[in-house]
Amino acid sequence: MTPATCLPCRAMLMSGKPLFRAPLQLDSGTLMPEVFRRAGYRTFATGKWHNGQNSFLKCFNEAEAVFFGGAARDHYQVPLHYREGDRMVPYEVPGVFSTVLFADAAVSFLKKQQGSDQPFFCYVPFTSPHAPFVPPGEYATMYDPEEITLPPNFQKGARIGGGVGRGGFGRGGVSGRGRAQNYASYYGMITHLDHHIGRILEAIRQYGHSDDTLIVFASDHGLSMGSHGLNGKHNAYEHSSRSIITLSGPGIPKKKSSALVYLYDLYPTLCELAGLKLPEEVEGLSLVDCIHGRKDSPRDYLFTAYMQNERAIRDQQYKLFARLDDGSHQLFDLRNDPHELNDLSQKASSRDIVKRLQSELVKAREAYGDTPEAVQRGDGFRRRRF
Repeated sequence: MTPATCLPCRAMLMSGKPLFRAPLQLDSGTLMPEVFRRAGYRTFATGKWHNGQNSFLKCFNEAEAVFFGGAARDHYQVPLHYREGDRMVPYEVPGVFSTVLFADAAVSFLKKQQGSDQPFFCYVPFTSPHAPFVPPGEYATMYDPEEITLPPNFQKGARIGGGVGRGGFGRGGVSGRGRAQNYASYYGMITHLDHHIGRILEAIRQYGHSDDTLIVFASDHGLSMGSHGLNGKHNAYEHSSRSIITLSGPGIPKKKSSALVYLYDLYPTLCELAGLKLPEEVEGLSLVDCIHGRKDSPRDYLFTAYMQNERAIRDQQYKLFARLDDGSHQLFDLRNDPHELNDLSQKASSRDIVKRLQSELVKAREAYGDTPEAVQRGDGFRRRRF
């Protein structure tokens, strides 16, 4: 519900609450790291925290190389903080790429845990591969633009790699620049990030934590990169709203799942796996039964939203993408059309599906608190309309 779409996403992750009830500054309720800290865990964070310093101090005993902001304008000039007592102290490390700074801090923390019996909670949110797309060194030329295959829903003329493309239904694309080159740079950023995540995984093994550490990898949302003629993350298509969550570690079976989940489901999931009591205010659903194959999905529908105008609801196969301003909508068969190329909403055979999903959308908006007041609630952030 803000121009900075990752801000509410992180608020949901940490509070365990859905979009319209998650406190953007995390200034109410019990936050996920707090539960672990109170249970005796050593809590540490490095990387991006976009939800205020006060909430951060409540969550983490230790901190190094923390970025209190949104998008890093320059991955080599990131304003940083470390924790000293009850305050965060600013500093800079010019000329070092943000991914390297955050990975170094995480590896250093893990090394300090060698031989310790105290459990730890380590949070490492990277800024990369957020724009600007400037992969360092060899990663800048690792991918040949001439060999890049653009996604099927890419629309020629879309501007990617900078600026903001908003909306849906093909709106928002503007005449553009360097399509394949931007993808090549984007992939270079991701591969560089992969390398440094690999360093963290190796540190877990090297310093003796492999047998008792649960590893969670999750993204918040993806850049459109020209898909449907859009840029940025400001729409409810799958390329921007679908996230991947991966868990590995002791007791986690090797399998894939198509369960319909939210990032804020991680809060109750990690508490259950760690045997910690879950605060009653948390609204996320534990994924433990899905992880162990006792349940296919914790819910039947996913409801997603962006700002005042875009709403979407989907089940395992179909997705209804609606605009509130003019009442228009699209229907996609995600099982057979994952790139959302074919709108089925006007077909007579889809009439009952559209009607069912419209009904579920009304229910979801009510259940999740999607009211005009919730949308307009500023929490100190300037709202923008399409």
